Amino acid sequence: MRIKTIRYFGLATVLLGFPWAHALQVSWLSRNAGTVRTRTVSASVYNMMVQIAAMVGANLYQASDKPRYHKANRGLIGLLAFNLCILYPGAWLYYTWRNKQKAKVWDSWTDDEKDRYLKTTTDKGNKRLDFQFAK
Repeated sequence: MRIKTIRYFGLATVLLGFPWAHALQVSWLSRNAGTVRTRTVSASVYNMMVQIAAMVGANLYQASDKPRYHKANRGLIGLLAFNLCILYPGAWLYYTWRNKQKAKVWDSWTDDEKDRYLKTTTDKGNKRLDFQFAK
């Protein structure tokens, strides 16, 4: 019984820990923001969401659910599954689609048209046709 308990908590820690996720999210957000203006706003919103998640997490594990916290762990594993199966692939598909749309226009232009666009455009950051989203 003891080994089963150790395996359960070990697996729950690995699945729910995400010690690396914060750094990946911040770098991905920063890379895709494009300009300082959008990077500042998006980093602030991301930080607010992290703080909200910390408040929810602090109240998620209730004493009435001890010792294995089945309800809390089920909820977090469900959220993890949603992120891995729907949210991240959806973001990847969206960024791939946006990159293809921009490349279609950019690649149809001659070198002179590209130079003129680069010199005269008012588009900034990820709105520019020569900007590619990181996936």
